[in-house]
Amino acid sequence: MFGATVGSLKMFLQTSVWQKSGNQGDEWLQVQSHVNLQKVHQVVLEAAVGGEAGDIAIDDISLSPGACDFEDGSCNWEQQAAGDSEWIRHQGYTHNPYTGPESDHTTSTPTGHYFYLPSSSTDRAGQKAAMFSPLYPAKGSCVQLWYHMYGKGMGTLNVYQQSEDGKEALIFSQTGDQGLLWRFAQASLLPRLHPYRSQIVVEGVKAGPTQEGDMAIDDVQLTDDQCPPRGFCDFEDTMCSWSNLGEGVDQGDWLRGSGGSPNPHTGPSVDHTTNSTQHYVYVDSFVGEWGVSSFLVSDVLQPSTRGHCLTFWYHMYGNHVGTLRVYINNKMQAGGDEVGLLKWTETGNKGEKWQMANVSVTHDEAFWVLLSL
Repeated sequence: MFGATVGSLKMFLQTSVWQKSGNQGDEWLQVQSHVNLQKVHQVVLEAAVGGEAGDIAIDDISLSPGACDFEDGSCNWEQQAAGDSEWIRHQGYTHNPYTGPESDHTTSTPTGHYFYLPSSSTDRAGQKAAMFSPLYPAKGSCVQLWYHMYGKGMGTLNVYQQSEDGKEALIFSQTGDQGLLWRFAQASLLPRLHPYRSQIVVEGVKAGPTQEGDMAIDDVQLTDDQCPPRGFCDFEDTMCSWSNLGEGVDQGDWLRGSGGSPNPHTGPSVDHTTNSTQHYVYVDSFVGEWGVSSFLVSDVLQPSTRGHCLTFWYHMYGNHVGTLRVYINNKMQAGGDEVGLLKWTETGNKGEKWQMANVSVTHDEAFWVLLSL
């Protein structure tokens, strides 16, 4: 929507569910609008002309079942009727110290929204609170969400798949302090429950009387695609399960970029996946101070008796390239003074090309990977 006399663009079902008017700039903007469809509908997009200098364009329309970032409400997620505590839609810090997120996951700002289960000195061990998603079509294959479990008194987060006829199966569970960051979780939906519509149940179980056990969830979605392999990402569409450590621990961010580097005489000109102007992640050397570190962290990975092999491609080109390090960590910490066990390192200019690295990982406990530059 670009021009001096841009009109308006509206989206209707039976009533208007979204509207934008006026000049929105010379760029593509994404809009998401949650709708609850109880019967067959048509979506109508209506553009109103405002003048000769005001073109309106649309592209890449999709209807995704089960996606919610909680920015505009609960997306028809409901509390358990008989629950003895409740999840709360919230912004910014939670009310208890030394626990909970500082911002949501969607926007990474204090103004973004998420749901959290507050902890209290009057809590009982085993006390539960559950949220139920709407019923989704049987074709869904993978549920994904981001969760935040930071605090010495953290309980357990369970995710269930529940069919329309009441059958239930636990598909994800995490217990205890997981560090001061949003973490990614995904689970494949069970085919034996697929003849029926399903809903997702997110349950928080409290550890006992404490004010250091606020858990939170954000960006829940149900996809038709199979869950991707744990830790895999080509960064073409999103950051997948990888995220910046943030929360005051690192001093810079890994950014998702495409094409040539914004800085001269450094960085790649193409990505490795497609060898074209597609996407990769990078650290901008012109942002921040010399010597600071930026951490990219994976989701929590499970141990294997056969071990793991971490494979990635890296690009280190420029006269002042620093050091890229790979750490393995299974220690929860808030201060970031321990990043884990150093497994691999590379320093300096390696030329204007992508290089491959393989790192062997053997671990007896759940762990995660940190890339530091």
